[in-house]
Amino acid sequence: MTDTPPTSRSAIGGFAFRVLLRVVFSAVVGSALFVAWIQAYRTGVLDRVVNETSLGEFILLVVIGLPIALVASALLAGPLLWLLKVRPVWPIVLIGPILLGLAHYFKVPERFTWIGDKWTVLVLLAGVSYGVAGLLTAPAVLRRTGK
Repeated sequence: MTDTPPTSRSAIGGFAFRVLLRVVFSAVVGSALFVAWIQAYRTGVLDRVVNETSLGEFILLVVIGLPIALVASALLAGPLLWLLKVRPVWPIVLIGPILLGLAHYFKVPERFTWIGDKWTVLVLLAGVSYGVAGLLTAPAVLRRTGK
């Protein structure tokens, strides 16, 4: 008689599946977004802008350009996650880049050089960062569904 009713088991299983999808979709979108930024860098779009600036312009680029890049990333990741039915999106979009920045600040990519070159490691770390952001914000799914 201590068994839980089948409806609560299916509710737990449904929640676990939603969280799993949330983490996987967040990781894929984070990695894809980082691949897009790498392609922009490798094609020379970003390189030309940085190489043609003086030190004052470079500081301006960092102060203004970096926030614009973060907003652009949020504007790209948000709708993609929304289309994949990940709700709510805003915590992932805000926390994912912060986690990636922290990983880069603490030199985490240097510890995983055995995986591949720096771009491969950074793409994987972007996926992990967005996936962890999806996992950390999973309780928001509970608040949203009212369970």
